[in-house]
Amino acid sequence: MNLILRAFFMSMLGVMTFSDGQTQDFVKLYHRADKAQGSRTAYLVKVKPGVALTGVRVLRQLSPSNYIVSAADSGLVANRSEWMLPANDNWKLSPSLMKTRGSSGLITLTVAVTDPAAFKTSLRVLHVAVRILDEYGPLLKLQCSRAIFMEQILADPGVMFADLSETPAREEQVLNDMDLTVNAINLAHRTFPSITGKGMNVSVREDRFDTADIDFRSRVLNTPLSSTLLSSHATIMATIIGGGGNSYYSGQGAAYRSTLSSFSFSSLLPDPDAVYRQYGISVQNHSYGSNIENYYGAEAVAHDVSAHNNPSLLHIFSAGNSGDQAATSGAYSGLRGLADLTGNYKMAKNILTVGSIDSFGAVSPLSSKGPAYDGRLKPELVAFGQDGSSGAAAIVSGIGLLLQQAYKEGHNGQLPSSDLVKAILLNSADDVGAPGIDYASGYGSVNAYRALKILEERNYFTGSLQAGEVQTYPLSVPAGALNLKITLVWNDVAAGPNAYTALVNDLDLELYNPATGATWLPWVLNSVPSADSLLTLPQRKRDSLNNAEQVTLESPPAGDYILRVRGTQVPEGPQSYSIAYQWDSLSSFKWAYPTGDDNISPGAANLLRWQTSFHSPALVEYSLDGGHQWTGIDGAVDLSRRNYYWKAPDTMATGLLRATIGGQRYYSDTFSISRPLSLSVGFNCPDSVFLYWNAGKGVSSYQVLDLGAQALEPLTVTGDTVLLFAKATHSSLYYAVAPLLPFGEAGVKSYTIGYTEQGVGCYLKSFTADPQSGREALLNLELGTLYQVQRISFEKQAASGFQTLRLIEPADALHYSVPDEALLPGVNAYRAKIELVDGQVVYSEVERVLYLAGKDHILYPNPLNGSSFLNVLSADLAPFLFQLYNVLGQKLVEKKWPGGLQQLPAGGLAHGVYFYRILKDGKQMESGKVVIN
Repeated sequence: MNLILRAFFMSMLGVMTFSDGQTQDFVKLYHRADKAQGSRTAYLVKVKPGVALTGVRVLRQLSPSNYIVSAADSGLVANRSEWMLPANDNWKLSPSLMKTRGSSGLITLTVAVTDPAAFKTSLRVLHVAVRILDEYGPLLKLQCSRAIFMEQILADPGVMFADLSETPAREEQVLNDMDLTVNAINLAHRTFPSITGKGMNVSVREDRFDTADIDFRSRVLNTPLSSTLLSSHATIMATIIGGGGNSYYSGQGAAYRSTLSSFSFSSLLPDPDAVYRQYGISVQNHSYGSNIENYYGAEAVAHDVSAHNNPSLLHIFSAGNSGDQAATSGAYSGLRGLADLTGNYKMAKNILTVGSIDSFGAVSPLSSKGPAYDGRLKPELVAFGQDGSSGAAAIVSGIGLLLQQAYKEGHNGQLPSSDLVKAILLNSADDVGAPGIDYASGYGSVNAYRALKILEERNYFTGSLQAGEVQTYPLSVPAGALNLKITLVWNDVAAGPNAYTALVNDLDLELYNPATGATWLPWVLNSVPSADSLLTLPQRKRDSLNNAEQVTLESPPAGDYILRVRGTQVPEGPQSYSIAYQWDSLSSFKWAYPTGDDNISPGAANLLRWQTSFHSPALVEYSLDGGHQWTGIDGAVDLSRRNYYWKAPDTMATGLLRATIGGQRYYSDTFSISRPLSLSVGFNCPDSVFLYWNAGKGVSSYQVLDLGAQALEPLTVTGDTVLLFAKATHSSLYYAVAPLLPFGEAGVKSYTIGYTEQGVGCYLKSFTADPQSGREALLNLELGTLYQVQRISFEKQAASGFQTLRLIEPADALHYSVPDEALLPGVNAYRAKIELVDGQVVYSEVERVLYLAGKDHILYPNPLNGSSFLNVLSADLAPFLFQLYNVLGQKLVEKKWPGGLQQLPAGGLAHGVYFYRILKDGKQMESGKVVIN
């Protein structure tokens, strides 16, 4: 058995020290008199007060004084116990499985076994009908009948734990917005421009994101582990983590040059260790949840083993969106708004669990709260997630990639351990909510800029120790330091499933001042299961529950300190660990938003942000002329709030901000104030493309960008509001435009458009012919541009060819509607003719109107101009199949209808071009396009 598996089972069977707790009566559940069948290999024991069970194989601890022990050691226990009874096999069941142990039918479950190979052999020998669906180390996901499970599998001495696996994972709520300024990601991008996530691989574990999205251009790692189901939620998560901002600036993620892959979450066990290594995955994002589960289940164990087996792999989970609910089992049952994390896998200790906050740092009411089942601090962090914790987890995943890249580039390509990344993230977080750590926000709101500063300044230590060993580190704190913070994190070996507490190796951190003899211990929360206790402020004391500890000093005296790390209990050593530290400087101020890469919306309220140690009021002003003249915003801004709403002037310009504090002035970067231009396609001809956009107020020149191998790149600068280019010299299909502002700043770019996806042909945006009442048809023409257009003709096909129905000269509008009041029975064919000033002629496609006889079906109105329904008229009552596709070929609608008049609601369809097909008996009878304006 390898070291990790040995450590897993030693922790499962080993002896641990626990704090006092309320003794519960387990006899009814676990004594053989409960009529449950089982093996005769275990005993239920209540140990005498103050007595230790050294030398005894503890199968499971139930409470501070109640244990399940091996029957082989019953003689060693007898003189140390108050009572000892034969145990049934119920002690192997998870709380969720215990609730349903009397029901019947086919079940899916996860079991932990001492020897997977021997267990599989026993299944073959018994010839039991069991499907093995997945496995990870000593954990196997099975499907079988409940009878086989209770009578055969549960009684197997090698089975140590069983849990239901029938609750499918579900995506947490989709976010509707993204704001990288809340967690200082924009400031990190500006300060560390080379740290983009480049060279880092991340896995988005849920259904498949849209790999064709231009925000992921040339940065998708395809694997056979991807789900076949396309998910908009997964696309949003991937965008927050690593979107390139190609579609629009809001599509830029935290690690916008990282490589993204999609791994399915059909199983909640981790992916095989070899998979992470094969594809170089260093961060895996888990923005999903299931039911509230307050126990250390198989999936929690597995993810702790996964983190231990893969030292650089960072698992990041969303906390959940059940913050207004209560657990129904465990020590914290019935406490609404507490201990409501969604899924036992979030009880793992070597992962990061992330809750959500709003733009002002307030924890979202629906964000799931801690503690974990055993009183550990959960969630560890919070991040922006206006509508849920999914996006909050994705933000932390992106920041984790930035830290890994920064460390890798400074350490000859070596990745940091995940416990170092965690220590840095926890240590650099901004305190939000109640002072200090708490069960709503953990260690605080993640701060990308401060985290990268810890790495840049190398403010961290790493080490490894055995039981009883003490290691020390010198720490020199300068004068004027504020908010000293030190965080210890270690990846602990996994405890056994259903463990009373999850911690196995217990390290302790303390800060010591040799000059004064003062010692500071970490902050610890009250874990007593009552709302009043759980909401109290933390106290300094030894932590015996968490594998992360933090010491802080608000105003540390200058001098030399010593950090001590003690191996208080290390049954599975040596234990490696990481320490991160940081402090603020007296009288410091830095603008966090806007930076020089940011844009302010004109005429709108913008939330300014800063990082400061000041608490005094400040005068805040802005300048639009490079700092020559200043206009006041507010003469007494409360700096402690760290943000301020400013309604920017309604202009297109470059701006500066300054804060005056005690006579000292602090200036922002030069930023842009602009609104996006509206870019459109005038024509898409075989040899050339014509783009145009609206003029910006006070703007004299524009920058046009096209999409390169991965990102938008500057193409040209023009003083006009149009661009005509030959396709032969421009291979890109995607373009954007930005105003060029005074002092050389580019304003916010427009939405990026693909000129082949806008429904515009060679001058023609659309041409349709729709039947009206009686014998009338209505011809509708929409042009992309009037550039060089001289005249327009509407033509109808006759026996001798197309004849002019109406001539328009000069052409002075982009849209025309022309009636034909003389429909002929059968097919009526029309086209539009566009004549240019240079003599060139552009024809539309031929559009046809069926006047009942001739063809079987008519669709109208087409295009839909404000109509709520698309009408499909059939000439007979024979059934037919109607299908509607978008321009990407994705099927949106499929209806099996009887003949006659049918109506398709169009309210849910976006503006654009769609394609339909009509089939009878499996054969296509008719197809065409539908335009929605």
